[in-house]
Amino acid sequence: MTPVNVVRGFTYAIIGVSGLVFLYCCVAAATVVPWRKTKRESYAIKSFNGYWHARALLLLTGGLWVLVQVLRLDSLWTPDSVILRRRPNVTDWTRRGLLCRLYLTLSLGLLQPLFLLLSLMLCQGTLSRPKKHRRCIPNLKAVSLAFVWTFPILFLQSVVAWISIFFNGDRWESQMHSFLHFFFATYEFGSSYECGVQYANQCALCVFPAVADIVSVAFTTLYLLALWTTTSRMMTAAINRRIQRRLRIFQFVTIAALGSGEALRSVTLVSTPYHWTFQMLWVMYWLTICMLVCFTTWLLVVQPVRSAKQAAKVRSACTQ
Repeated sequence: MTPVNVVRGFTYAIIGVSGLVFLYCCVAAATVVPWRKTKRESYAIKSFNGYWHARALLLLTGGLWVLVQVLRLDSLWTPDSVILRRRPNVTDWTRRGLLCRLYLTLSLGLLQPLFLLLSLMLCQGTLSRPKKHRRCIPNLKAVSLAFVWTFPILFLQSVVAWISIFFNGDRWESQMHSFLHFFFATYEFGSSYECGVQYANQCALCVFPAVADIVSVAFTTLYLLALWTTTSRMMTAAINRRIQRRLRIFQFVTIAALGSGEALRSVTLVSTPYHWTFQMLWVMYWLTICMLVCFTTWLLVVQPVRSAKQAAKVRSACTQ
């Protein structure tokens, strides 16, 4: 039995856990929305939860980021797929690597930077004071800045993911030990033994191009520096120790999850995707994403919104 077939046993677990995290994010996003029948209750909650639009978007982005990881599961789209059996065009998807390119674009190009930047904008929003002399939408600035700063990363990762399809087709992916393969290949063909089939070059596994990893590491480093500065200012301005403790946990979890995730993904560059080491590294990388999404949304969204609802209930009771 090849290492690839061994790892395919994790397919259902990865799909199941990813689905649960996505469901958690959707349910949490629904609870963030101020569903109230009366205007007084709605205004009371909105006054304590002014960033509910950005928070709901953060939850949905995190859920999609985890869910999009299933695009690179070879058990779903190789010729012997457990789901797409009896569909011959699956082999064409494998050869062109469309799902690998799409995964790289959506995961590292769009959803990861958007999720991280939204969390940073929410932290910075707590330090700014809204102007009282006019109606303002703090969500518009937070969401707009997050999308603006996400666009350069999306552009760079899209170029890396799709450039080889316009230059010599699959030639870069076929040249296993070439310079271009190491820096730009999004997938790698396997032999008959590695694929577990009777003919060679009929399956492919997604890999991380070195250029995409460099872009992601550079962005993550800048993000962690900005997040450390922002959360340090928040801890200085915090009114009680519980909030300070929550911010310290957020700092630790974010640095640990992002740092270990980037390191695990970088190590895969020196391994072949048809070895169990590569697959185990990717599974651990996926776990860091799940941990980061769950802890970030819990500490930045679920807990603050719960406190905001309690404060809104007290305010409504006092005004009655």
